[in-house]
Amino acid sequence: MDASVNNTVNSALALRDANLMMEVQASVTKKAINAQADSVATLMQSLPVLAIDGTLGSRINTHA
Repeated sequence: MDASVNNTVNSALALRDANLMMEVQASVTKKAINAQADSVATLMQSLPVLAIDGTLGSRINTHA
């Protein structure tokens, strides 16, 4: 009976550790995604505005 209890406790501890690792990995991933989103937002803000008027600069002439 003691071996069964020990196995159950060891399994519970292993699952707790695995859960903690997954939470840490999710947190790191969220921070990395947020950092990338901030970088993209900065890059997008640095781009010049192309179209001031409704159609000015918003169409490409494809006929040569």
